[in-house]
Amino acid sequence: MKVLFLDFDGVLNSIKTATAYGGYPRSLDQVAMFDQTALQLIRNLQVAGVSIVLSTAWRLFCEQRDIERAMGFELAGETPRSESGIRGEEIKTWLAANPDVTEYAIVDDNSDMLPEQLPRLVKTDAQEGMTLADFYRICIILGVDPGDTRPRERHWNKTGKALDWGQA
Repeated sequence: MKVLFLDFDGVLNSIKTATAYGGYPRSLDQVAMFDQTALQLIRNLQVAGVSIVLSTAWRLFCEQRDIERAMGFELAGETPRSESGIRGEEIKTWLAANPDVTEYAIVDDNSDMLPEQLPRLVKTDAQEGMTLADFYRICIILGVDPGDTRPRERHWNKTGKALDWGQA
């Protein structure tokens, strides 16, 4: 299983989006204030078979099902809260409880990870949030083709037989 540990603040919303929308989102009913392009890139990763695990502080005050509904993607879970509050420890605990993980990446604007996790961290700039370059780095870490993460429509010919994906 390929997993992406996902933070929200500084990744899906940023100083850029806060400036554009007049502030930071404070609840899931303000999901329109999130970076919609970044959200779609996360959805595309899920279409490509990547499981999304929340490592964001939002998991502490929002229910998983509500996050799934608001964000438009399913979640494979969330990291447990640790007394230290160090995200890397929380991720390590989640990984230990899920030994079927073959690859993982972390996208976060903070670097409070364990040393062995740093090569798998895609650290975003809190001013910009997740960029296309960050998305490509996530794909490289996970071994996912970034050009093959979009859902495609199936085109049908006049006989009712399906053509190849993407053909018109």
